[in-house]
Amino acid sequence: MRALIALPLRLRALLLAASFLALNPCLAQTQAVPLKADADASPSWQYTVRPGDTLIALGQRYLRDPAQWPLVQRDNHVVNPRRIPPGTVLLFPASLLLQQPSSAQLVQAFGAVRWRAQASEDWRAAKPGQALAAGAQVQVPEGGSALIELANGTRLALQPGSMLSLDTLSLYANGLMADTRLRLQQGQMEIRDNPKHLPNQNLRILTPSAQAVVRGTQFRVNAAADATREETLAGAVDLQAQGAQVRVAAEMGSLARAGQVPLPPVRLLAAPDVSAMPTLSEQLPLRFPLPEQAGAASWFGQVLAESDPAHVLLQKTASGRTLNFADLPNGRYVLRLRAVDGNGLQGLDATHAFTVFARPFFPMGIAPAAGATVRVPRPALNWSAVLDVARTHVQLAATADFTHPLFDVQAQGTHWAPTADLPAGTLFWRAASVDAQGHQGPWSKPQAFKYVPGPGPADLSKAAMRFDADHLMIELPSAPAGQYYALTLSDNANLQPALAQVQSAGGALTLPRPSSGKRYLGARLVDDSDGTQGPPVVQVIEVPARYPHLWLLLIPLLPAL
Repeated sequence: MRALIALPLRLRALLLAASFLALNPCLAQTQAVPLKADADASPSWQYTVRPGDTLIALGQRYLRDPAQWPLVQRDNHVVNPRRIPPGTVLLFPASLLLQQPSSAQLVQAFGAVRWRAQASEDWRAAKPGQALAAGAQVQVPEGGSALIELANGTRLALQPGSMLSLDTLSLYANGLMADTRLRLQQGQMEIRDNPKHLPNQNLRILTPSAQAVVRGTQFRVNAAADATREETLAGAVDLQAQGAQVRVAAEMGSLARAGQVPLPPVRLLAAPDVSAMPTLSEQLPLRFPLPEQAGAASWFGQVLAESDPAHVLLQKTASGRTLNFADLPNGRYVLRLRAVDGNGLQGLDATHAFTVFARPFFPMGIAPAAGATVRVPRPALNWSAVLDVARTHVQLAATADFTHPLFDVQAQGTHWAPTADLPAGTLFWRAASVDAQGHQGPWSKPQAFKYVPGPGPADLSKAAMRFDADHLMIELPSAPAGQYYALTLSDNANLQPALAQVQSAGGALTLPRPSSGKRYLGARLVDDSDGTQGPPVVQVIEVPARYPHLWLLLIPLLPAL
């Protein structure tokens, strides 16, 4: 303790702080700590001394000015520059090393991705394979994405609405050290750093409000106007802002609001449960039900092509109970879903494979409507018109699985009627569109309807008819239960116009006596419940003259005529 007191005040403070952090490792990981003054300086190259190495030879091999090897001796406290113990680790400041430019490559570009070699140049359309040198900028539009690969294999996945500047792409010591500084001006980027685990690879991601110092890891950075958010998936990242730093370990995240130091890291929300989501979508828009998850303030979803997971087709944030995407062509896709906490930090990924089979769009069933009751044995089926459809595949069945359809036809236009009477009971129909190339889309949802046969033909075989001077009297048998007769008397076989009409459940009926000659009597059975009429039965009746002998009175008058 006395030895500690004897030390200078500044050194004592540093030792006490180090001891406190050593005893409280969790605090070292979560609390923002002040940065050293040289934290933003150029990186140093670590070289492990081999047998026979001398500082003079190393200077000739790796230094920009070989005569500056004494500076390396001084900074590394090397006693004898010609005899350095093998295994000694020497630090070479990048400012002293031989430098050569490195480059990156635009591996994939989806959508109207643009690039320019320098900020002063005009934007140009980007193409896969495009080489990118230091100073280049890449802009990804909404609905697009891009994948950039650095010389050491690091991959940068730029999300929709992002802009990235490649500020520094440098190699040192004949390529044995890399220094890369990227500036994410807006949007989101996912980084898989240094997959080959090469030594001396330095990567920094700068944003308007912070910077992330990479320690060989996989992580995400989001640059917004109000804050920078960093989520570490593997390894560790140092998030720095306003002269302070936090180390963000795997499956942790932090944010630095504009003008503030980084917040203590928090654990990322777990991957959501996507087991209840549909695997087949036959309608647009796509609707994915979101699970219940503690801590989830909102959700972030991306749709990727199953054949190319780097291709982000769609992405959006949702705060309700469903995640909706407006449109996708037929194909196989993957939904990548993350829960988002109250600080806007995105959690761990859950992926869900699904298929879209929605085109050509199926028509909307119009009639018979779902739940309808039809009374005719051959009802017309009607559906909505669909653009760019050559014909419609229609099925009608007695079961909802359509295993053994009663009718299976392809029809032109928007309607079709069965060519035979339907069986009574509950029936189902559905329709699918077929395009000009013969490709059929998904089936519409089956619509159930009930066919209840209407009244049959009236049986007049037991009816009796007679006339008196002024009336036609008909004796009808009782109508079937729930039905009644509708009678029409007319001069014409089509029963138009009617001389008389009457309704009755049976028994004696009286109609005005028509004039003599051929007349027509039509009879229908009518359903009491809904007025459905059965087919008409028309009989011809001969009405006798009212006074059949009256003509004899005219005989004496014939000579006068």
